[in-house]
Amino acid sequence: MYGGDGKDRKTGVFDLRGKPIGGRNLFLALWYSLRGYVRIRAKGFSAERFMNMAAFRGVCLWDVTREGAGMTMKAAGGSLDILQACAEKTGCSIEVLGRGGLPVFFRRFRRRQVWTAGLLCFAAGLYLLSSFIWTVQVEGNERLTEEELLLACGEMGLKPGAWKRRVDTEAVTNGLLLQFSDISWVSVGVKGTDVTIKLAETIAKAERVDRETPCDIVASQDGVIVQITAERGTPKVQAGDVVKKGDILISSELLIGLEGEEQHTEYTAAEGAVTARIWQRLTEEMPLQYEEIRYSGVEKENHSLLFSEKELDIIHPDGEGEWEKTVLSEQPLALGDFTLPLRFKKEIWKEYEILEKTRTVDETKSILEENLRKKTENLLSNYGKIEEIKINFEEYADSVRAEAEVTLLERIEEKQKTEPKEKERENLNEF
Repeated sequence: MYGGDGKDRKTGVFDLRGKPIGGRNLFLALWYSLRGYVRIRAKGFSAERFMNMAAFRGVCLWDVTREGAGMTMKAAGGSLDILQACAEKTGCSIEVLGRGGLPVFFRRFRRRQVWTAGLLCFAAGLYLLSSFIWTVQVEGNERLTEEELLLACGEMGLKPGAWKRRVDTEAVTNGLLLQFSDISWVSVGVKGTDVTIKLAETIAKAERVDRETPCDIVASQDGVIVQITAERGTPKVQAGDVVKKGDILISSELLIGLEGEEQHTEYTAAEGAVTARIWQRLTEEMPLQYEEIRYSGVEKENHSLLFSEKELDIIHPDGEGEWEKTVLSEQPLALGDFTLPLRFKKEIWKEYEILEKTRTVDETKSILEENLRKKTENLLSNYGKIEEIKINFEEYADSVRAEAEVTLLERIEEKQKTEPKEKERENLNEF
């Protein structure tokens, strides 16, 4: 059954023939494990007879293992008296090796009241914290900004720190659909302490070009006309003319009729492109003395826990001097599908020192010239072009000042709605 050398062992739940037991007996073994069990060693040449007698008296035995002439096994905790009586009748001796099960587990807690109280407080605090919403994320928005969506959700009670049971996700869904006409579909999902708002925006409407309302093309800024192309309307300027901001470049008035005959005026939505030469003045000043950061190559990792807006450093690297911090990752902690209101942050610290340095005047002028050129390029529209840049430098004891006069070729047309003069006269006649 178990081997005669005393080395073969069988573990698990067995009957007296060494075969695994199941069904009702397996349930009893689990039941006694919860109620408490005792682990014993039966010594003697009648160990099998001892087990038969114990089983006959209703004692459930499991995890039976042969050890030489004896056996170790587990039995119900309240059956120790019956087992002792069986051992005496079969000429065996039993030794209690240990006890286990839930009663033993709970008895340990009674001896450690402070630890038990701390565990209960931790569990209660974890349950309390998991009852709030800590993060709200928005997915699928393109035209709508995340800020305006979160503000609207906050007004409906969905925001970080809100009690989960008081948040009506269906009401938030309907509220967003009513408040934002650009949303065609929205879903509000709650997972642990996180809320994810997924939405789909409507197809953007094509921009409508009004070709019927009369309007003039006027100058958006001062300049000298270089080229004018009128698609509709009457040009009022030509190349070389100086214009001021607001001057009419292409009029909406059209004279209809042949020369020598009576003509009348009609109005249209003026269209065209007007390129002008414009001037901009830019200035920038730079000190000769400056600070430069030099990294030493020493790097350290920092790990911390984030709870709401508070941060608890777990592994805080020691070190003096200046350190540049870069966040490598920030992940929420979770137990399975349950997200905890905690985030784990990992940073990399790079040691550096600040050096005081001095530029030459020529180096400073070169940097200023490059900066002014970049600023000029940022001023250009898609149709703009740099024609000329003139830079004058002024040197001081500790700095250099640059003043640039920039000549650009830019389109300066913009539309301005006009009222036909005939209607103006009709309005005057009414008075």
